[in-house]
Amino acid sequence: MRLLRKRVDPDAARPALHEIAAQQRWGRRRPHRAFWEMVAEEVTPTSTARVVVVGKRVRTARRTLLEHAPGLRVTMVKADSDVSETHVRLSIRGPYDVVIDLADAGSHDQVRLFRRTFWHLRPDGVYLVRQLLPHTDAESDADAESNADAESDADTESDAERDTGTDTALAAAEAAEDAEDAALLGAPEALPNENLPEHEPEPSDLWGMLSEAQEARLHDLADHRGVGVHFRDIVALAGALGRLEIRSKMLRLVKAMPSSPKLREEEVDAVLEKRPGIGALLDKVPATSWRPDVDYHLNRPQDPFVPATFHCTALSLRRYQAPTCSRGQIVTSRNLLLPETFRHHWMRRMVNIYVVEQAPLFGRVRRNLSDPEHLPGAYYHLDSEWPGHFGHLLTEQVSRLWAFAQARELEPGIKLLTTLQHDREPAELLGFEKQVLAAFDITPDDVHVFDSPCVPERLYTATPMFSLPAYVHPDMVRIWDRIAEHLLAGATPRSWPERIFVSRRPSLKRSCHNGAEVEEYFRAAGFEVVYPEDHPLSDQVAMFRAAEVIAGFAGSGLFSLAFTDRPKQVFSLAPDSYTARNEYLIAATRGHRLTSVWSKPDVAHPAGSWTQEAFGSSFTFDFDDEGRFLAERLALLER
Repeated sequence: MRLLRKRVDPDAARPALHEIAAQQRWGRRRPHRAFWEMVAEEVTPTSTARVVVVGKRVRTARRTLLEHAPGLRVTMVKADSDVSETHVRLSIRGPYDVVIDLADAGSHDQVRLFRRTFWHLRPDGVYLVRQLLPHTDAESDADAESNADAESDADTESDAERDTGTDTALAAAEAAEDAEDAALLGAPEALPNENLPEHEPEPSDLWGMLSEAQEARLHDLADHRGVGVHFRDIVALAGALGRLEIRSKMLRLVKAMPSSPKLREEEVDAVLEKRPGIGALLDKVPATSWRPDVDYHLNRPQDPFVPATFHCTALSLRRYQAPTCSRGQIVTSRNLLLPETFRHHWMRRMVNIYVVEQAPLFGRVRRNLSDPEHLPGAYYHLDSEWPGHFGHLLTEQVSRLWAFAQARELEPGIKLLTTLQHDREPAELLGFEKQVLAAFDITPDDVHVFDSPCVPERLYTATPMFSLPAYVHPDMVRIWDRIAEHLLAGATPRSWPERIFVSRRPSLKRSCHNGAEVEEYFRAAGFEVVYPEDHPLSDQVAMFRAAEVIAGFAGSGLFSLAFTDRPKQVFSLAPDSYTARNEYLIAATRGHRLTSVWSKPDVAHPAGSWTQEAFGSSFTFDFDDEGRFLAERLALLER
């Protein structure tokens, strides 16, 4: 008779996850059995998944999970963890398979933790919530109770760590993870605390936010509540809601779409240090702050868009290995949106028109990046969100060329990488672009123009010295001086007027309805009216250097103020809705004495918000109002 050997399940002797959890010391609130059974559906004993545990008793939960499945990679995010530090850690280790919310920190913290961690999930990743916490008037009392629980839990964990029955291998793993956290983050003050912008209110509880997202979906994602920027995030969340399952008070949510973490200048270097396959920091100029001494006058009580102090971020030269680049300054790698993507990298919420906003710290590139062109060799990133624009070239783009010579020494055959406007025919650099680049010994053959997504073998990037309106680095004058000296060599030898008024044609945005009258007014004051585009760039530089007084409509026509070699008297005219302050930043570095005359626009910005329509609004110069202020300021020139 043949004996049949009974097959032994290797996991049969292992206690169930809920049994392991029951043996832990949780303080006054013990997670119930049903929750851990739900977790066990996603995390098997042999799983090697990447898991995030959020809440206050995260260390006990991590111990429970690792006893159940030693192969897990578990990252803890506490309710009071620094936002930026958390974002860096999760960006380094993600994307994640599972997020487990212990729901022990109050409804407000539950929302914040969701917004910080949900988007770090991979597509089809699962978000598990032990209990959906409702917002109540007694929220502060609940938070106090949770804090008491956390303190009790901390004491319990100390006892557990001293318990001789504790798995020493597990304790060592926990210590190693703690050490890794400390190593990859460095000093806490090295990273900014990026809280959500104040004008974007957070929902009071998680279920309310999810319900709002579902309601938006039922309304075909139309802004039926008129809540502006906040609704943009709700629409993004609606698109990311996959399968949503409620089990009593528990939640199981499957993420339905990809997302990319946005990395700031201050954050990316910590990521590169731990993920060197992405790239490396090659050089760094320390951050600096300086207080501009600008003789600035205006016909308004104050100017809210002029900083009292310029806080210039550290300037970094980096080399990325095979990143993906796309139109509009997009630079990505390993699902990360690198800081080079964002012109205003200092903003509390970084945005790019080619990135779909999903949350304050996350976005999704609009274009399909799945079939990029591979470019062998080395490239220097000079793409722009607004390519082919004279003003953006002379400020944002050239401000990144401070490290080009160093990159060329490392890679003698390096090429610039950039895009052109969609409709430019023929698709080649314009004359003024060639002239400006020639100042850095860059020829058209040294420039690679791309339109479809591409993957350069090596991409060199540099932090901009100029980022409106936050700062201009003091050394920016060296770049402008180099361009000016190169251009002056080709200027027409002739005399130039002492007073010029830089006008703007009606076909352009921000046109002045009574511009012809304004021109006559300045002619009567001894100014010669000029349209810069009618003159070669080299002659524009010579004209601005020769003039003693320069006036004009604010915008790129006045940007040649950057090329002057001594301070000038400057008058700029613009609508209040024009929030750019290029003239002020240039005046700060060149010592110009600036008078800004502001008029009422046709279209104003909504209260507490900003629109492109208002930014480009036309206006009418009121001679009875701002005209009196202008006359008083011009009269001072005769003294």
